[in-house]
Amino acid sequence: MDRVSTGVPGLDAMLGGGLIPARPYVVSGPTGAGKTILAMQFLAAGLAKGEAGLMVTLDEPPNEVKANVVAFGWNLDRLKILDATPDIKAHKRQRSVIDVGTTMDVRDMDQVGEIRQSSQIRAMEVSIHGVQKMLKQEFFQRQERTREKYKRIVVDSITALKMFSMGGEDSRIMIQSFMRFLSELEATTLLVSERLNPKILETEFFLCRGEIRFHKSLDGNVIRRAVSIEKFRGSRFDDRVRPMSITNSGVSVDAQGVVAMTGGRLAALGQEYLEQRMGEEVTTVIESVLKMVEDAHRMRMAVTDIEHAISRAMLQIQRRNYQKAMKAALHAQSVIRERLEKARQGPPPPPPPAAPPPPGVRR
Repeated sequence: MDRVSTGVPGLDAMLGGGLIPARPYVVSGPTGAGKTILAMQFLAAGLAKGEAGLMVTLDEPPNEVKANVVAFGWNLDRLKILDATPDIKAHKRQRSVIDVGTTMDVRDMDQVGEIRQSSQIRAMEVSIHGVQKMLKQEFFQRQERTREKYKRIVVDSITALKMFSMGGEDSRIMIQSFMRFLSELEATTLLVSERLNPKILETEFFLCRGEIRFHKSLDGNVIRRAVSIEKFRGSRFDDRVRPMSITNSGVSVDAQGVVAMTGGRLAALGQEYLEQRMGEEVTTVIESVLKMVEDAHRMRMAVTDIEHAISRAMLQIQRRNYQKAMKAALHAQSVIRERLEKARQGPPPPPPPAAPPPPGVRR
């Protein structure tokens, strides 16, 4: 059976030669474990073989993604990128990449500038259905233009996509539909995901054809990284936890290495540590909104709804519902930024006075 290389020889060895093509897989793990780096390495490996790749970014705007991978030396100029990030990083509009709230277009990575185009999109406009529609259109338009399909797709991350979409049962149904859609495209897809609650099995984890899980552990005051294959349908695989690291060339996996265990288990970072990191991220967003609320007060703008939204976000933090807190905080951030931008631009100019009527003509 032909296999698709992940771009990491050690990881391919754990997978028995690589991924089975035309299937969706999940790359999971805590923040900072290396999930996005692996996803970009996977796309870069495909581009090096002449395989078309498409990335959907929801966690970071494309200019930051581009800057973060420069050090690895990968050539991603021909990578197509769909910007679905709901937060607004800048107000200045430039022709750079797609933004799901305004147009139906996808750009090459080499066209990504320093400032992203997204001054009109709001957090609540990003939806699973919207991203699926964009993917479908771009996928089949490319097939019509070039007679070639996208071979590799990355969605970074499915966690963010769910965060800014409807919650509850509807979200699970939409994810189920999205996973079925990705399977029908017959492209090898990596879905980046975080296990926000290890006690709950999210939809993507039991519908995916395989899961590559990254681990972080504390060794004294040093953070160690490791990788395991949690499942891989249709193939044998190495079920041991193997050490991994992030080097100047990307993710590196020692397929023969041994990970130190504590009491028969990987000494993983505790839930308390992860919750602290998530709480800090939400707090940073809330603080930026509060500063903008102060600016709005000086400009005598009405922002009562924003203040209420931030109060709800802070309440969710106290309840440790960090996902809901981040969703509320980012939405408040996008709305107040747009209001401040309009206020600073000033009111529209008054219409020109009407010309006086010619002599002898009544109005």
